[in-house]
Order: sequence, then C-alpha cells, then structure tokens
Amino acid sequence: MRNAVVLGAGIGGLLAAGALSRHFEQVVVLDRDQIPDTPVSRVGVPQGPQVHAVMKRGELAIENILPGFRGRLAAAGGTSLRVGLDFRVFEGGGWHPRRDLGFTLSSQTRALLEQVIRERLLANGNVTLRQRQRFRGLTSTAGGVVTGVAFEGEGAEEISADLVIDAMGRGSPIPDWLARNGYGEAPSVATGIDLYYSTILFHVPERWRGEPWCLVLRATAPDQVRGATVVSIEDDRWLLSMVSRFDDRPPTTVPDCLTFLEGLESPEIYERIRHAEPAAKARRFHIPESRVRFFERMPGYPRGLLPLGDVIGTFNPLLAQGMSIAAIHAETLGETLIKNVDAAGGLDLDGLASDYMPAVSALSHRAWSTGAYVDHLYPRTGGERPANFEAYHHFRKALRRAMEADPEIHRRAIRVAQMLDPSSVLPRDRILAEFGSEGA
Repeated sequence: MRNAVVLGAGIGGLLAAGALSRHFEQVVVLDRDQIPDTPVSRVGVPQGPQVHAVMKRGELAIENILPGFRGRLAAAGGTSLRVGLDFRVFEGGGWHPRRDLGFTLSSQTRALLEQVIRERLLANGNVTLRQRQRFRGLTSTAGGVVTGVAFEGEGAEEISADLVIDAMGRGSPIPDWLARNGYGEAPSVATGIDLYYSTILFHVPERWRGEPWCLVLRATAPDQVRGATVVSIEDDRWLLSMVSRFDDRPPTTVPDCLTFLEGLESPEIYERIRHAEPAAKARRFHIPESRVRFFERMPGYPRGLLPLGDVIGTFNPLLAQGMSIAAIHAETLGETLIKNVDAAGGLDLDGLASDYMPAVSALSHRAWSTGAYVDHLYPRTGGERPANFEAYHHFRKALRRAMEADPEIHRRAIRVAQMLDPSSVLPRDRILAEFGSEGA
C-alpha cells in the first residue's frame, strides 16, 4: 500500500491531496488548526480575512484536480464577475477600458473557497483530514529518504509515508528541519516590499444589491503608495482592502477608511463605500518581503519530500498570484506523478523531485519577478533591481496605451495577466513601434 501525507490543510495542501488521491491508496492531510464546519477564517491563516482572488488559470487548475469544483462554488455563493465589465482595474493613472473580455472570475471569501475545496476533496474516499495536529519533525533513513511524519495531537504519533508534501506556507518549519539535519539551506531571492493592508467587511446597500462587481485600484508608482480593492462576496457583502507601503499604514476604523479612500487617485471606490454599513471590524496584515526558494539546488535533498505553494514562493498580494500558483503547483504534482508511472502501473518515486521541483520553482520565480518589477519602482524597496528594468517598464507603458486603442491587444494582455496565455501572444515589436513613444 502506498501512503502520502500532506502537511497543511490550506488551499495548496488540499489541492495537493486531490492530485495525490489519484495515485496513492491513502492520503492523510495534517493541520494544526481546528477546521471549522462553516466558512469562517482560521487562526492558522492570519491573512485569511483579507481579499483573496483566484486567477482564471488557477481556477482551471482547481477544476482539473477536483472536477465539479466550479459548480459547487457557485452553488455555495461564489459570485461570477465578467472580466472587463464587472471586474475592472485602475493602473497607470487610469481605468482599463470597459469591455467584455470573454471570461468570468469567481469572487468569494477565502474561507468559502477553502470550505468548498475541502468538501469536494473529502468526497474522495481515500483522503483523511486530521485536525489539531502539531508538526514535530520528519522521520528518515540514514540514506536521506523521508519515511514519514512525527506529530502531536492527543499524544505523540508517527505516521509512515512514501511521499510527504510540505504545504505549511511561508512559516513552514521544514526549511529549519532540513538545515538542522545536515541538508543545508535552499538558495533564495527576495524583495523587501514592506506592504500593509487593512480589510473591512461591509453590508451591500440596498441600491447596489444584485449588481456584483470588483474594482481594483493600483497605486501609480513611485508618487503614490495607496491603493484599494473592493469586491462583491457571498451573502450580500462587500470586502474592502486598503493597501499601502513603508511608513504609511492603512487605517482600521471606518471614518479613517473613508478619508483614505477619498484621497485615492480615483473616486469610484469611495463613492460606493461611503453609503455602506460595516459588518465586521478591520483586520490589518503586514508582508515584509516576497521570496522564492530553489530547493532543487540543494545538494542531497532528501527523497520522499516535496515543497508546494508558499513554502517555495511568497508574492506581492496586490498581484493576486499566491493561490493560483499553489493550484498550478498541485496540478504540476499530478502531472509529474502521471509521468512517473512505471510499466507495471506503479509509481517510480525516485524521479519525482527532479521532474517536479525545477518546474514549480521556475513558475514561482516568474511570478515573483513580475512583482519585483513593480515593487522596484519604489526606491525604498529592498533587494536587487531586476535585469532589464527600464526596458520592461517602457514596454508596460506602451502596452497600457495599446490596450486603450486596440481591443484585441487588451484581451490578450488580460489573458496573459490571468496566466491563460504566454506573454509571446503580445505583438511586442508592433506595440513598441506604434505605442512606444510618450506621445502615442
């Protein structure tokens, strides 16, 4: 019998378990939290109440791992938003043109998203979720093969596993365990973003009910640091997140919130929120850095252990990449398992890490780099400025002008941003030739 253990019951861990359930007879998911029966935020996910979004590519990955997910999410209260019409973005000093771009996104609280994924996963009869289990360490052989997990619940326990997935997030203790046990540290790159965001839940005013929408206002760097997102969620509520950087921290009271919104570059969010009544107190969260680790570069990395999601990369949340990257990591895990099925129908676990880890690291590094190009528009950002920084932003300005003038370029650009298409679908030379000058 082949057994797999997943550490962490967040989005990435649940989806990893879904991918594993097709190849292992038993999959056990361990989490330190008491998992709620209703969609409420968990203690172990302090950023949970903030605005969370799944990009279209991430949504498709979840559906691929757990067929029927999208229908269940809609039935549970997920709100469908038409991108370009209901879902709009302000950046570069103006709103994107209002156009139907041909696809929808779902909006909801992270807690509802997690609950729907969890319920769909546990419908697979070979997946077990064990709650209130605190990780103590990994069991392994002298030859560097991970054989299971040691943890504490009602008492100290160990569980054997042919494969362990670390999905415990940015605070995972596994990197420290690797260092203590002679494996060293994974090389990494980081950007000091020093980002703060505060989120307040509001009741939708009567005049706006039945009109789902999302407005994303991104600060125009380097002169502006303040932005905001407001989105329709389940149960006739709006979720508002206000973001800023460095010494300028977003407020946590409704009067100060309105002052913050009134001072933004565009009045649209303020004009709606000023009519709404708060439904809960504000929560503030700080993200000091974004970072990517390259576990595949470690000498002698143990067999039988794979990282996933935020353990590999943490990103600027303003670009909404985190949950989608975790979903694609889980999808990649599933594809890697299929690739390593041997002639007899069994799994060749020896080849998993060499196939899986470079792929997910490259994916995370691309996402991290996208954020780094944006973050380094601010001189106070920490870390090394990306290569070709000026050329990148020259093209982004040209692309922004092209999106205004050309509906097809607009559609392609948003599909690239949603990870549906590679950046090569954008006619770079034509965009630079026609829109590359400031006066274009």
